Amino acid sequence: QIGSSFAAPRPRCCSTPRLLWRACAFLARVGTMAPRSLAVLAAAASLIACAHAEDWPACQQQNTVVRSGGQALFANLQGYGATIGCFLDDCMSSDKFVASEIESCTKVCFSLPECEWWVWGTEEGETKCWFRTGDSGREAGEGWISGHKGCNPPGTQVLVMGNSECWAEGFGYVNCCDAKFGPNGNAQCWDGVFNYDRCCFPKDEL
Repeated sequence: QIGSSFAAPRPRCCSTPRLLWRACAFLARVGTMAPRSLAVLAAAASLIACAHAEDWPACQQQNTVVRSGGQALFANLQGYGATIGCFLDDCMSSDKFVASEIESCTKVCFSLPECEWWVWGTEEGETKCWFRTGDSGREAGEGWISGHKGCNPPGTQVLVMGNSECWAEGFGYVNCCDAKFGPNGNAQCWDGVFNYDRCCFPKDEL
């Protein structure tokens, strides 16, 4: 019946561009609308979204590297679990880190709002991830793999910075671990149970 409640189905494509997700979110918020009309709109949004989604691993762009080209994304990668291989050995402000698997690149890029492209390759004998805000530095590169933000394994979710077990209301990564608090974080966050080393690094390695 017109005016009855209808829950718009969420598109299965969870890695669509930001603008498309805003459209999908709008549909999800609609509480009352003719079911037939809403169903048509939801289906259309799903089709548009899926047209932009990328299948894993087919979406990987083989033998392609995206150099910085003025679009290197420097971010706090330590909060996501990066510990080595960062720019100037500073993982709290870096566009790269050492990783053992390509999925680490996709997870971090998906979690960084400004990241649009990730790159997987080797530097000085170590496999690393790089992050870019655009692909103006794209070029051919033997053995390199690049991918758009939406190129990730099914089920990829935004990573929580630090150890999620530590955080509660008023206590979070930004409040406790931000670089502005120094190498030991915000002293007001810590006690005999919670401390910088336990809380400011994820439990699971990338």
